[in-house]
Amino acid sequence: MPRRPRPAQTERSEHWMRVAANEASGALNQKIADAYGWTGEEISWLSPTAPDEYAEYFDESFLKLLGIDDLKVPLRDFWPRSGPRWDGLARTASGKVILVEAQAYIEEGVDYRSKASPASLAKINEALGSAKAAFKANPDAPWEAPFYQYANRLAHLYYLRELNGVDAHLLFLYFADAPDVPAPSSVDEWQGAIRLTEKCLGLGKHPFRNHVSTVVWSVPDMLEGL
Repeated sequence: MPRRPRPAQTERSEHWMRVAANEASGALNQKIADAYGWTGEEISWLSPTAPDEYAEYFDESFLKLLGIDDLKVPLRDFWPRSGPRWDGLARTASGKVILVEAQAYIEEGVDYRSKASPASLAKINEALGSAKAAFKANPDAPWEAPFYQYANRLAHLYYLRELNGVDAHLLFLYFADAPDVPAPSSVDEWQGAIRLTEKCLGLGKHPFRNHVSTVVWSVPDMLEGL
């Protein structure tokens, strides 16, 4: 089911994403605006929200929630069913859409490969290859592993912006010093992990650089501001 209500009590990145989007949205919105260099953008959070059972969205349901329709390339033609579960979805008053991947410790970002069927895997690899070329990544860099999760988020940004002309933005939101994870990561450790991930994916000065951003937020700092 492409809309999945979530439990009332969660932990790790899912929990901190909820806190950020529901209780600290003002501070989060300012960090996002600073990351992209926006001024005067009013950001509204659509997921995860308390009134919506903190539901997570994927497949066509995330497009519907964001108000994206009349696509030139249907999502099913680009990516098989049961695609990325978006940790956060937001829209600005001017029509920008924001896709969020949230993590609370570095090891959470390692995903060795898709567990899709052979037919679905062929479609995924074709999409990753097209996105990789559009990002002008090093041809020798592997996008199938070990940073498959990061790569498939990049691929969906390419799908929305390049193939469908949507004013989409991808945000990687990393929570530093989270107290409920196996190995809490400091802000400096996250910055090092970000550099390593981009190097492994062969990313440099790519055409989507202004539309992919990262926010590293210390959980104690976030909670102090509530």
